[in-house]
Amino acid sequence: MSAEAVGALVAGLALALNAWSMFYLARQTRTATRQTVVAVEQAKVSNAVAAAAANDTVLRSLREVHAMMLQHEGMRAYFYGDKPLPGDGPERERVLTLGELLADVLASGVHVHERIPDSESAGPWADYCRHTIRSSPVLRHLLHDHPAWWPTLLSVLPGQAPNAGLRVPPPTPAR
Repeated sequence: MSAEAVGALVAGLALALNAWSMFYLARQTRTATRQTVVAVEQAKVSNAVAAAAANDTVLRSLREVHAMMLQHEGMRAYFYGDKPLPGDGPERERVLTLGELLADVLASGVHVHERIPDSESAGPWADYCRHTIRSSPVLRHLLHDHPAWWPTLLSVLPGQAPNAGLRVPPPTPAR
């Protein structure tokens, strides 16, 4: 066999090997792309399930606080009806304790929504928190006296610095 024939054979084999390599690489790329698409879809489903579960946990905690309010007549007005914090005595302690529990739940809900950005209830939850704080001298008192206890809750109040006086934003206009 001549040198030219051997060269042509080697070139042909190299071309065939290169074509086979490109075909194999394309097949691997398609497989990897499909796997990536599947993984992304699974992550979306997992995030949606996590968001729903976390939101359900927060709402369950809120129901527990509301159930405690129901055990004492007139307690709800301290948190949703602008009723001022009692001056002293057991009623004040009961109201402050429920206020701390409610602030914990509100802050927990804000935290959950920050951690799960796909949650569609983040905006409504922030509105609920602002409404509740606006309606509750008790919560405003607690947030003013202990801003470091609920920093995530303060984050839903525009213009709040941890050590600033607590300013409750005006109501959000209805859409």
